[in-house]
Formats: sequence, structure tokens, C-alpha cells
Amino acid sequence: MKRRFKTRAVLAVMATLAASLLTAAPAQAVDDPGLRLSNFELRPIGNKAELQGRVDKLNADLPNIGVNSILKADARQGTWSSGVCNAAAVESGTKPENLTRSFCFDSADNGNENSEWWPQGVTGVADADEDQTWGDPEPGWDPADHKPMLVTWYNKDDWNGDKKPDDADSGGLNTERKGVRVSFVDSSTGKYAHVLLVYPFINASGNASYMSVRTSQHYSSSQYNYGSLHAGGIVWYGYYLYVADTNRGFRVFDLRNIIDLGALPADKWGTAKNAIGRQDGVYHAHGYRYILPQSDGWTNTACDTVEPPPGTPCDMQDNDKTCEANDVTPKTSFAGLDRSASVRHITTGEWCEKAQVTDEYTTGRVIRRPMNTSGGTPKLDANGYWQADEAYRIPFNTSYADNGGIQGAAVINGTYYLSQSRGLSNGRLIVARPDTGTGRLVETSPRRLSAIGVEDLFVWPGSPNQLWTVTEHPGRRMLYSVTP
Repeated sequence: MKRRFKTRAVLAVMATLAASLLTAAPAQAVDDPGLRLSNFELRPIGNKAELQGRVDKLNADLPNIGVNSILKADARQGTWSSGVCNAAAVESGTKPENLTRSFCFDSADNGNENSEWWPQGVTGVADADEDQTWGDPEPGWDPADHKPMLVTWYNKDDWNGDKKPDDADSGGLNTERKGVRVSFVDSSTGKYAHVLLVYPFINASGNASYMSVRTSQHYSSSQYNYGSLHAGGIVWYGYYLYVADTNRGFRVFDLRNIIDLGALPADKWGTAKNAIGRQDGVYHAHGYRYILPQSDGWTNTACDTVEPPPGTPCDMQDNDKTCEANDVTPKTSFAGLDRSASVRHITTGEWCEKAQVTDEYTTGRVIRRPMNTSGGTPKLDANGYWQADEAYRIPFNTSYADNGGIQGAAVINGTYYLSQSRGLSNGRLIVARPDTGTGRLVETSPRRLSAIGVEDLFVWPGSPNQLWTVTEHPGRRMLYSVTP
């Protein structure tokens, strides 16, 4: 983000005001209560000021670091390719349609059957700022040559599939609920680093500390009953990361708050993988050097806090909540920014298990909420709430044997691109446009071949546009782009 951003901001605000006068929310299907826009209202979390106060205390105690400094310093090395960089990411003899570029993580992050981290969400500096760069040039470093991409990973803590984070993997080494990490990838060099997302709290001694990001952040002796947040989508807009919280809306992280534990004296940085937070004056982060504390959030009216008492509905994981015709409160399974419209929007949507998808009302929904042109913040109503102005049902197409399983959505000039995962078979990219009369997305072309285990979608605007996704399965991982 270059400093000329302030000049653009004045013009951008004027453009936003004009667009708001000319643009009205499209009509929603009156016969479908699941598409009523009032269903999708998000409110600021109730403890925002308290949360920011905890972050301020952490920043006072610990050294901060910027995105470019992370890209310069860390030594993890991935591989860029103009083709398929991981042959296991596709069925034999195939490749994603219109593939342009791919990136493979190192062998440890590519994973195996005991992998504790699973990639999910994708975003990049092209979401963050219109000029698609971050920071100002320095001697020996031009940000235009080092454009970051970001990938979320959740920590797998349900190995036996019983929807309870209470079991160990076969090696017994990955039982800690480490939450969510974000990979910062240099789109030129292939260097990358992991940053652990954390939730700040004040410990019993009155010091600022932090825990991993969970489905619930109720900090008590029972905190380890809660599973890692799935983080199925991410949007980087301005200084802020909007990380999908399946049953609430978004957790928000400010990139000005990244902390470098490695800059502490050696006796103050604990590197044990099974420890987190401040313990006896030593700071731990499950072995990671960088942490980023949550400072804000947006939540639906059914889940108004991220620190609820045990046993509340807001502690559910992705597949605890079904996709039914009468659903009202949505899931936020994935997220993507649309810069192509006169008013920018974040598009979210629902993952619905294919076995649950039996008709056109059980495929899940996509929801669009407006963003301010500058500042990286949502466009709010008079009450300070973040309202949706569009919502549609995801296609149910009887021409195909499987529907549902949507893991990501992106919008370019009114056309929707949906990533569909299909187990260990190649996924599909679905292209559709809205039918405002029915409230459904209608497919406009045959489904396109994707890689195995495709997830979230991210648009890199350009000539041509690039549509990015990441694949999740261990040993089959690949970050890649196609032309839409």
C-alpha cells in the first residue's frame, strides 16, 4: 500500500457516494424465506474495545514486524511453475482448464497422511490495494517485485471424524489445537513464512497473553474442548484480514499488529510446539516465530460473541450445521473480494455436503455485502450493522451427478465462479449468473476441470484476470491460477 493511497481515497469516497445513489439492491425471490436479506445482517462483536485493548498491551510488550520484512527474512522455499507443479494434485493425464501458473509448498507442508495443517483460504495483495503492491521501495527491495499471496491453514483436530476435537493422530504428536496459520508467499521468489493467528486475553497475573484461534475463545480450564477455527476463506483488504468464522461471520486481524517473537531475547521466545501464550515470562506460539492477534470481528445475531459459555450453538464446526430449505442464519464457509463492481463487495457462501444436497434449496447460498472503497472497512447502515444487498441459491443442475460441495466463490463483472470439490477426483469450476426472479444462480457454460480438493477462490485483476485457488489434501497440495 503506497502512501499515495490518501489521494486516491478522496476520489474513491466521491465515487462510492455516487454509486450508492445510482445502485439499488436487486430484488430477492419473495417465495424463498432463506434469501431474505435480513437473514444476513452482521454486527460488530460486543467486546471489540476490550479486544483492541489487549492487542495494544501485546504491542507494548512485544516487537512488531511488517509484511515485507517477513518476506525478506524467512527461508521456507516453495516452487513456482508454468504448468502443474504437483502431479498428485490432479488425476493422471489431466490439468486444470486454462491453467496459467502453479505454486508448490515445500515437502513438509505438502504433507502426508498425518498432516496436522490443511490449507483453505486464498487472498493476495491484489485484494488489499488497487495498485497491487504493499509498502514503499527500499534500497535493494521493490515491493512491485515481491507481491504477497496469503493462504490460511486450519489445524486438524478431529482425526476420527466424530466432530469432537478430542482425539490424537496415529503418531500422537498433533493433539494440541493450534488453530489457524496464514502463509505469506512471495509471488516472485517462492519464499514464504507462516504466521500463527491468535486470540488475545489477560491472564491470571494481569499480563497480556494469547491462545490459538478456536471455534470458541472462552478462556477457561475447558478451552481445549474447542476445535480449531476452520478458516475456509480469507480476504485481505487494506490493512485488514477478514478470516471466515463458519458460524459467526468474520474474525478480523490488522496487519500492523504482526509480532515477531524471534526478535525477543533468546530466553523469552519459547519454541516448543505444544505451548502457546505467555508462560512465566516466556512467549510461545506452537513453535512459530510470528503471531497476529485478533483485534475485531463481525458476527451474526445468533452468535454475538466469540467468548460464549460452553455448549452454545456458536461452537459448531462446518458440518455440524445442515443446509436446509428453511435455514435462516448462514454459514460463512468461504469468502472473496469483488473489485469489478462500482461498489466493492465481499462475497461469502456456504459449503453443503454433497450427500445433503437433494434439491435446489439445499445447495447453499452466496451472500454479498458492500465494502467502503477506502480504509479496508465494511459499508455500514445507520445502526452500524453490515447488511447484505444480494443473496442467491447455489446452482442445482440435474445434468450432473453431483451438486453441492462448493468451497469458494468469486465474482467478476456479475459472473460467479464457484469451486466444487469432489473428494479425490478432480474438482470443477462452475460459472453462473444470477436470476433475480428466482433468486438462483444459473449455470452459463459446462463445468470446467479443476484440481483435486479445490478450496477458496481469489481474483487477481489484470489482462487477463487470474482466478486462484488452493488444494487441501495431504501430498496433493498446489496453489494455482486459471484464466476465468
